[in-house]
Amino acid sequence: MTGRSIALVGSGGSSGRTLAIVEAALRTRLGDIAVRFIDTQPFNLRTGGRTAYDGDGDVRVASMAAAGLRRYTGSWSTNMLLNGGPMMTRRLARHARDLLGGRHDGMIMCHDRIYIETALIGAARASGTPTVLVQEGPFCAIGSPAPQTWRLRAKAALAPIVTATGLLPVMPDYGCAGHDLITAVSDAYRARWIAAGVPAERIAVTGVPRYDRLAGLRGGASGAGDVLRLLYIVQPFAAHGKVDGQEAARLQAVLADGINRAATERPIAVTVRMHPRSGGADAAVLTGGLTGEYEVDDGAEPLEDAVMRHDLVVGHYSSGLLESVLLDRPVLCLPVAAGAFAEASEAEKQAWLVRTGVAVAETAERVATVLMGGTRGVIDRALIAEETGVVDGGAAARCAEAVAGVMG
Repeated sequence: MTGRSIALVGSGGSSGRTLAIVEAALRTRLGDIAVRFIDTQPFNLRTGGRTAYDGDGDVRVASMAAAGLRRYTGSWSTNMLLNGGPMMTRRLARHARDLLGGRHDGMIMCHDRIYIETALIGAARASGTPTVLVQEGPFCAIGSPAPQTWRLRAKAALAPIVTATGLLPVMPDYGCAGHDLITAVSDAYRARWIAAGVPAERIAVTGVPRYDRLAGLRGGASGAGDVLRLLYIVQPFAAHGKVDGQEAARLQAVLADGINRAATERPIAVTVRMHPRSGGADAAVLTGGLTGEYEVDDGAEPLEDAVMRHDLVVGHYSSGLLESVLLDRPVLCLPVAAGAFAEASEAEKQAWLVRTGVAVAETAERVATVLMGGTRGVIDRALIAEETGVVDGGAAARCAEAVAGVMG
């Protein structure tokens, strides 16, 4: 089958990897297809940068300058208003049409909740291009998150006013922008979208395409020896405004103290894995507090490869901890205090992870105990499956099958 084309919309994180996997599965199913990859990560006001993508598509990069957008603040709604409100919305719409370049047989995206993404959805709809939202992984909030900081509460209170007056476009909840298809990772997520008003016939349950590789790695040996190989997964949640900075620093100090205590009893090799959108400062408290040597992993290789080389994975509420559980690696969670989160939905991720049964440590003494004894925890596999779906190596193929149906 030839003559088909798709547009992929990447938005940082693991979205580029997910879309490349879906692209490859579509090529297997449909044969030769033309692919346009649209990178919206430069519109991320917190981090900017580019989306890592190793597919075969023709890459187009969204540009604030090309859209006539100046960055005045770190708030999207405020920035849009300062750039002209409705006029900026129209400029974004023109830029989105240029990026899309006309009609395709499908436009596939993993995220749809910043203005350039909603502009691309509008451009696709105007051109007759079906849109597909691929849920790339766990911990997706469906429905408006409950703000916990006064700034976010103020923005939430003002949002109905500025949208009703036409100053800003309405921002739909995740997955609720009228997509022709959503590929959900599990039946639990499908039920959430149905409860949010998405027609059931527009939701296919596929699993997580980028977890297909985990199915073949699961249970492999981490390596022999007396040295405990510890992998710490950095989350730049303080820099991104998700967690209070003092709480983030406190947690890293507790971890450093616990590692130092355990290291007097057994040799520990520490690897600090950076997040794709993090800088060195995001782990400075931990690395500055360690008395022994450590290695820094820049996060360029797939997380599962790093996990498989270690005996224990430590973090807070990153989805990387969930992937480590799927790979049968012991996990240690240092929970963030509930009141330190900017949004209740982030706190709920933390509470969910604790409920799965992974080992939890809130003090340096507890950290040292876990590191010396190798506490594993008793994992609730049914609860895990609600967030991951079936991990059997077939998610990408199921996703491609569902997308091909929308493409006609």
